[in-house]
Amino acid sequence: MDISFERGDPQRPKGHALIYFRVDTEPDKIYASYIVTLPINTDFTKYIPPFLAAHVGDLPLNDFSAFAMPPVPEVVDSYEEVQRLSQMRDDDLVYGTSTFSFDLPRMMELVSEAVQAYSQLCSEYYSQASPQSIDVPADPIQETDGTSYQVNEVLFSMMSEGDKLAELSNLLGKLKFGQEGNDSTMVNEVSEEINALNKYLPSGFQVPSLLLAALDATQRGAKLAQLYLDRCYRLSEGDSSNAEALEAEIQSLQASE
Repeated sequence: MDISFERGDPQRPKGHALIYFRVDTEPDKIYASYIVTLPINTDFTKYIPPFLAAHVGDLPLNDFSAFAMPPVPEVVDSYEEVQRLSQMRDDDLVYGTSTFSFDLPRMMELVSEAVQAYSQLCSEYYSQASPQSIDVPADPIQETDGTSYQVNEVLFSMMSEGDKLAELSNLLGKLKFGQEGNDSTMVNEVSEEINALNKYLPSGFQVPSLLLAALDATQRGAKLAQLYLDRCYRLSEGDSSNAEALEAEIQSLQASE
């Protein structure tokens, strides 16, 4: 199958893409799925209990490097919604094809063909790209575009908002541990993970500002980071009153610099 990139570069695929299809008999509907290519080939047969092994059918679990979820594309609200999601999540956006009718086996086959086509592009890019040809941002606040954290990003995309905030809190703890041990490698790695997680949280949570505060190893920085984190939790709970109060504390502390 030939897939058409509408966002992203087929010469530099990100490894994760929203793919959509059209059905000729349903011109007002868009069907979409999500493709992920793993940077590490995984043998899932190691993790399947023997009593379940006979029930997985012909799935290639011994070389599980790319997949789509859902395996049959689902209806989405509109093409504009697919565009919006791909921009918010920094995904490739690709068009699969059109089909005459929604034939479930055929649609599953189309998704499988699209996974193969997309993963082939990824394999070609990863095998040819050298470390020098990949742009690495010097500023820890910038978003990362490499493949190191793709597995984590898949997990982030599947988490509930509460779980994402719990993971953010855990990462901040690791960041502080790295700072106390003067471990710059850990600090940089955790900063990149926080930037990756930021893609899956509302912009109003101000995670980049939180990270900047956390990277300030002073007491003031620690206080600011805690206020930002508390504000995230209040916003997630819909507690706008306390979120506004925390915002006022943040502004006051920043003004006293």
